[in-house]
Order: sequence, then structure tokens, then C-alpha cells
Amino acid sequence: MSGSRGMWSGAALVFAAVDVAYMLLLRSSSPRGPDEDLLAYTVSGAIAASLPALAAALVWIAWRWRVGDRLSGMDGPARLLAAAVATLPADRRDWGAAMTAELAQVRRRRERWRFAAGCARTAVFPPRGHRALVAAVAALAVAVVAGSWLAAGRALPELRVFAVTFAGLVGLLATVAASRARRPRRPAAGLSIAVVGLAGVAASVALTGYYLRTDASVVLDYPNAIMLAVGLAIGLWLSLVPPRALTTSRRARRAGLGVGVAIAGGLALNAQLNDIAAGQSLGMYVIAVPVTALFLTAFFVTVADRSFWAGLQSAVWTVVTACLLGFAVYLVEAFRYWRAGVHPIDGDGIYGATGTQLQEAIGWMLAAVPLIALPFAVFGAALGTLSSGPRAAVTGVVPTSESN
Repeated sequence: MSGSRGMWSGAALVFAAVDVAYMLLLRSSSPRGPDEDLLAYTVSGAIAASLPALAAALVWIAWRWRVGDRLSGMDGPARLLAAAVATLPADRRDWGAAMTAELAQVRRRRERWRFAAGCARTAVFPPRGHRALVAAVAALAVAVVAGSWLAAGRALPELRVFAVTFAGLVGLLATVAASRARRPRRPAAGLSIAVVGLAGVAASVALTGYYLRTDASVVLDYPNAIMLAVGLAIGLWLSLVPPRALTTSRRARRAGLGVGVAIAGGLALNAQLNDIAAGQSLGMYVIAVPVTALFLTAFFVTVADRSFWAGLQSAVWTVVTACLLGFAVYLVEAFRYWRAGVHPIDGDGIYGATGTQLQEAIGWMLAAVPLIALPFAVFGAALGTLSSGPRAAVTGVVPTSESN
């Protein structure tokens, strides 16, 4: 009974935290107008934020269902070690199992904490025989950051903050990956996702630099430069060295890749078919298509794999692919709209400040689309669990034929 109360109280806390976070995001992205009623503005924001909050609560409940029985029999040291072992790459899982078995032989609580903390430190920062390689990667990362600062400052000062932030994040991820892997491995998400991810990041960086250089009105302020760097670095990380939890379903990866490419390609086609002079915009596509696609993809993958988590994996891969490729596509089409004097999202005439095309592309494709669409993927996956039973779909594993 206490476990059930803990699950529901945790779900309530998650709901409240996500609801508040989304309301703050909505408030920063769409401030209240001078003539807008405060109560109506607050209530509408709370209602809009309730959907992602509900999705987060559902994920929490599913996670508690999955690990509840195991966690209920663990003390603090065992939970710490279990969390550390969950982060291990495939070639170190045997070590994690051995440490878990060894912890069971340690009886005194103080020694258990000491042993678990030591194992957790080793899991995150493993001792390696190739420390020289890790040091070399770290040194190269520092050199690339310094080179980015100098090169961007000389060639394109507007891109300096982005270049340094992106190079620093990628260098950090490369250093961590080198320290945790025993030997070079093929991308865990598959070669196709790695190639598409690299192509999306390269196209996004190239187009950003191109428009900053060729259009004097384009502005990339510091917050948006950092947001762009973080978004592209996360996309690159997930494409090349994703967490193990995202790679257990081959079907999810294939579905996510295919649907993500289709969303980006559809955006380009929709923009080309639109009559800009008539005010036909991209807003409906940018909002409705990713939401619908993620909902259906998560639903069908969950049904096919009989796994709630496989459905969520497909949503993550769809978002990664669609946002990386879609950002490049949206950027090209947004400039075409702005040059025609039409806003790409609502189709209205542009009468205010110009030069915000790049910032709007970052806001829509790297922030708004994931934040709006991912909750619907959770709902689709949750609905898909009804075919095999919610608890079975949450606590079960992906079929062996569909795993790595």
C-alpha cells in the first residue's frame, strides 16, 4: 500500500513540476499582452501545460511499475549501484553484474555505501589503460574550442558564441565517450541514424553561417546561439552515442528514422506547394504533422513490440531526425517567406522587426516542436499498451528478434 501511495504522490509531484515548468516556458515565449486579462491568461496557460504534465505523470507511473518491485527490495546503496550500472555501455555490463553480486555480500551499511559509491565513480569515470587516448581527445577538444573562437572571430563574429559552445559540448561528449569505451564501436543507434544525424547537423551549421554572412539583417543573439549549439550537440550525441535505453528496439529506430525523414521532406514539399502570395503558411504543418506522426508512430510501435518503452524510443528517434533535418529545411523556406514579406508560420504580412528568421527557426524546430509533440507520443504509446495490457507492456522487454 505504501508503494502505491508513493507512486501516486510521485506522479502528482511530477505533474505539478512539469505543469509549472511549461507555464513558465509559455510565459517567456508568449508574454501577456497589455490588454489581456491576467486570470484568463493564467488559466489558459495552465490548461495548455496540463497535457505535457499528464504525459510526464504517465511516464513516471510506467517507470514505477517497471522498477517498483525491484526497488522495493533495495536499500540506498543498491539503488545507487543499480543507477550507475544502468549507464554502462554494452561491453561493460558483465562488470556491472559482478559488482551487483559483490554488493550483496557486503553486510554493514557503511561499507555498502562506500562500495556502491566507489562502483558508481568507476562506472562514470572508468580507469582505462588508454588514458593517453582520453587525454589526447580532451586536449584536441580544448584546441578545437580555442580554434573555433579565433576562426569564428575572424571569419564570422556573429557565429562565435555558437561555435565555441558547440565545439565545447561536442568535445566534452567525445572525451566522455572515449573514457567509457574499451574500443571503437559502430554507432549504437545504427549507421543510418548516424549518417542522417551528421547530415542534419552539418546542414544546419552550414546554412546558419551562410545566412549570417549573406544577409546583414539576420541576428543571432547569445541565448539563441547557445540554444542552437545545445540542440545540435544533443542531436549529434543521440545520433552517435545514445544511451542504451534508447537502442533496445530496432523497430523503434527504423520507424523513427523513416517518419522523421518523412516529416522533414513533407515540410519542404508543403512549402514548395504553398502559394506564398496568398498567405498560405507553414504553421499548420509544423504543429499538426509532428504531433500526429509521433502519436501514431508511438502507438503502432508499442502495439508491434508490445512495449511502452519501444513506443517512446520511436518518438525520440522521430524527433531527433525530424528536428535536425527540419531545422535546415525550415531555415531555407523561412527566408523565402520573409523575402516575400510573409511570415512563414501564420501567413500574415511582416510589419515589425526583420532579421529574426534564424531565431524563429531555432525556437520552432528545436524547442516548440519537441515540447509540443512528445507528450502526444506518450499518449499514443499509452493507448498502444491496451492491446497487450498496460502492465505487461510496461514491465515486459522488447522481443529478442527486435533488439540489438
